[in-house]
This record gives sequence, C-alpha cells and structure tokens, in this order.
Amino acid sequence: MNIKEDSDRYFRNCSFPLVNFLYAKGEQIVEINQIDNSGKKEFAFLRTPRLEELVNLYKFGNRNDPELFVSVHVYEQARRELLDRLND
Repeated sequence: MNIKEDSDRYFRNCSFPLVNFLYAKGEQIVEINQIDNSGKKEFAFLRTPRLEELVNLYKFGNRNDPELFVSVHVYEQARRELLDRLND
C-alpha cells in the first residue's frame, strides 16, 4: 500500500507549524516525503478523530482554547526532533 494515495486513512500536510503542533500534541508521523524538486516535505499522519479535532482547532478554533496550548518545552523538543528527521 502506498501511503501517498490513501487520503482516507492518512492526513498529509506541508505546514511545519501545524505539523509541529500535532506532533507536540502526541500525534504520530507515519511518513515524511519530498514532494518536488524544491525540497519541500510532506508529513503523513494516521487520520483519527483526535487528529481531525486538533487540525480543525488549530485552523479555526478560538485562540484562547486550552487545547491549543502546548508547553514551550514540549513544543521545542518536538521542533528539534522534526528538524532532525528532516535533516537525516
């Protein structure tokens, strides 16, 4: 099975801030793909109700919603791990 073709099962996104938020909230990255010659990367997550909720909250939610808050230490650790994975 090719993850790139299964959009019902996987959520894919190229936005590093959104990906970092989801990863910091405990969502697992299934795959990272280069999408073109520009070097842009696409992250694939397993699509779950919780993931859908977090994406909608991030994009459209009330900015004061406590679910949007992530400890700065958790956020920075997630960012470092993602950058390490991108640079491998």
